[in-house]
Amino acid sequence: MQTNLMNQFIHEEKDVLTSILKRKEDIIGESVQAYTTNNIENIYVIGSGTSYHAALVAKDTISKLLNKQVFVMYPTHFEREQLHLGGKQLVIGISQGGRSLSTIHGIEKAKQWGFPTIGISEYAESDLADTVDYFIPLSIGSVEKAGAKTKGYVGTILTLILFAMQASGQQDEELLKRLQTTFSSLDTLAQISEEWYQKIKDDFYDAKDIAVIGYGTNYATALEGALKLLETARVPVVGYEMEEYMHGVYNCISPDSFIIFLGSEHKDKERLLHMKEFLGEITDHCYVIGKEGTFEASDKDLAFAFQEQEDFSAFEYIVPLQILSSLLSADKGIDAAIPKFPNFHTMMGSKVANV
Repeated sequence: MQTNLMNQFIHEEKDVLTSILKRKEDIIGESVQAYTTNNIENIYVIGSGTSYHAALVAKDTISKLLNKQVFVMYPTHFEREQLHLGGKQLVIGISQGGRSLSTIHGIEKAKQWGFPTIGISEYAESDLADTVDYFIPLSIGSVEKAGAKTKGYVGTILTLILFAMQASGQQDEELLKRLQTTFSSLDTLAQISEEWYQKIKDDFYDAKDIAVIGYGTNYATALEGALKLLETARVPVVGYEMEEYMHGVYNCISPDSFIIFLGSEHKDKERLLHMKEFLGEITDHCYVIGKEGTFEASDKDLAFAFQEQEDFSAFEYIVPLQILSSLLSADKGIDAAIPKFPNFHTMMGSKVANV
């Protein structure tokens, strides 16, 4: 079953990220010229699903490194924008398979406007790679054939960050050290996440109403974690920013609701834990993922020695959600690599057809 392959890819994440760090100059290559040879005013990163979520994680770090505004947009929104702007806007399009038509069309629109473009994909021979001015390979080792992307997600985040560092012309040793620290315990985290799953799997087996709540950088983790769960377990799951959840969504909670709280170190952590206590009076299905010793953990929670490096905790907090998705779908007998509707993208015209 390909879901087990998905689990294998999760366990490869530490090695994949470490390898990308070591080969950063070769991977980024000449693509920095899209930035350094143009008077870039802003940066747009376009992509859908996992690609969009990865860009949200990397956004603030890119902005800090290059001192530019960074806009993360769905390709369809970008394509329809009337960007009557002076100067140059760098546009980075992401599609792990290189076949997303919305991303390709967004890049085509950017080129019509005269903007330099970069594509990031796992495939150098792809429609996206053929469309952009510069191409950056998503160097994640063996091809990620599992339907729900995992190592491609974290690999995309790191690739975006390293592009920005290379484009800045500065070797930020402190940033590289914090990344290495973050990656150091990912393999252990994956093992602990599997142990956590064994404790909660019976609860989640029949779950029909799941929400993932996060804040800060881990708002993107909530979105990506929700996507992984609905892609694999194939039940409705929604990711929310904490404050947004408080503005009305809580009204739909019932005893059957499942809520995963991403309790990363943040100024709003106490509010998140307080909300968990409140909602825990309504549903028994509340689960906190957070740093051990910083909250009172129950058997349902995952408490781990997260590194919590500033801006980089998203590399860590996605792992338990990926593991939950992979193992839950396997236990439910779902092969996540086989689409429920294999002809969907053909009917919708949303991806370039396989040849």
